[in-house]
Amino acid sequence: MGLLVEYSLKEGQSDAQERALRDLVAGLREEGTEGFSYTGYATDDPARFIGLFEFEDDAAKQRFLDSRAFAAYRDGAKARFTAPPGSTPIRRVASTRD
Repeated sequence: MGLLVEYSLKEGQSDAQERALRDLVAGLREEGTEGFSYTGYATDDPARFIGLFEFEDDAAKQRFLDSRAFAAYRDGAKARFTAPPGSTPIRRVASTRD
């Protein structure tokens, strides 16, 4: 199971978003939480970022949601975003990753 997340940023917040995403990933690695992956992407539009989540199962998704790293990221998000992120459930069909 997966989730495609689209972030719309306030003007001038792209550098802060990049730092926040790097901190999120570093925090998740430090916590050692397993069962999911997250990749954040910048686009050519500095106000638009995309995140790709993949979860092994619902328990892994909950571990992510309960992580300290996500809590810290979420707490700082309001200052960066124009609105809450939009999300679309996705399902992997094919990948070169596995």
